[in-house]
Amino acid sequence: MRGKALLMSKSVDPICTPAPDGPPDLRANAPVPLPLHLAQAVFQPGLQLDEQMDMLDAMLRGIDRWRASPLQRDPNTSVTLWSEGSTQLRDYGNGQGKPLLVLPSLINRAYILDITAERSFLRALAANGYRPLLLDWGVPGNTEKVLSLADYADTRLRPALAITRVLGGGPVPVIGYCMGGALAVAAAARRPDDIRALVTLGTPWNCAISSPVTRMLQDSARPQLPTMRALFRSAAQTFGVVPSDIMQALFAMLDPGLARRKFARFSQMDKTSPEAALFIAVEDWLNDPVPVAPRVAEEVLVDWHVSNTLHNGQWSLLGGAVQPEHITCPTLSFCATNDLIAPPDNAEALPRAIPHARILRPETGHVGMIVGSKVAQSTLAPLHKFLQEV
Repeated sequence: MRGKALLMSKSVDPICTPAPDGPPDLRANAPVPLPLHLAQAVFQPGLQLDEQMDMLDAMLRGIDRWRASPLQRDPNTSVTLWSEGSTQLRDYGNGQGKPLLVLPSLINRAYILDITAERSFLRALAANGYRPLLLDWGVPGNTEKVLSLADYADTRLRPALAITRVLGGGPVPVIGYCMGGALAVAAAARRPDDIRALVTLGTPWNCAISSPVTRMLQDSARPQLPTMRALFRSAAQTFGVVPSDIMQALFAMLDPGLARRKFARFSQMDKTSPEAALFIAVEDWLNDPVPVAPRVAEEVLVDWHVSNTLHNGQWSLLGGAVQPEHITCPTLSFCATNDLIAPPDNAEALPRAIPHARILRPETGHVGMIVGSKVAQSTLAPLHKFLQEV
């Protein structure tokens, strides 16, 4: 097995320095992309100029308050069991509990799953008797810049799954968040002997069903697929990666008024409240983006979201076509009602294709299902019940 396998976790010193979550001044020019957020806040059809200025003023007060906050992310106390390039398999169970593998997205930082001590998805799993092993993809380095999703699956996912299985003494549950859920589906479909149960959260699948803004972008892009592919290859030659600003701009376009609304609301919060502390932590995460390997960006933005290869059965990973209808393990899918990244009908197309899969519909958004105020009841409790049953 490639990489550095450290299966005896008790012999490894915990990583007690802050996780590599970006420079300490990440708030300086944020929220990113700031010019786009400001333009979206100002140009609101149907409002008078004085109304627009009042809203902009409230937003700017919220941004100032966020930038000035002394709150910083807690140190990462997970243990690295194995690494390959920029990817690490991190043990959040302190060597105790039933192992399960957790797959985050490749286009955002993995620490959304450990956002604060009080709202940590991973620490909550550990408190319930599990040993969550997080496959943190990291920031693409020289090795990762040329990787495709198939390469990530072969050189990162496959070894991580093997290690988790060794620690578990047999097939293990796999949990995938966002696009990590698609990789978890591929593992369950292509390596069924390794997977005891499958859980997906906010995983897009039928990308022909999207928000109005996404559909507009898809319709514009469809006739220009060769140009788009050439653009990603040019980015590879110029930058080595697809800059995070491109992904941030696409996210900002999903809900043009979101930055204005959330920062205006934050400007009115009690600074000492748990709600304010969570807002700061999530906003720091949102503004700590990662660049994306060009081939991965092309697959996700062009193949998945324009050509709809996930739903059409044209996506291959781990040696063959990914066919969710062939998955035989117990499956639970969380499809949030207010998810803009994976809207309900888009996300529900996945469990509908998996025999006997269960669907839960938390009344929240894409990030809220992981860190929101109702996460204990809407996500963690049913997840724990499901894992106990399998």
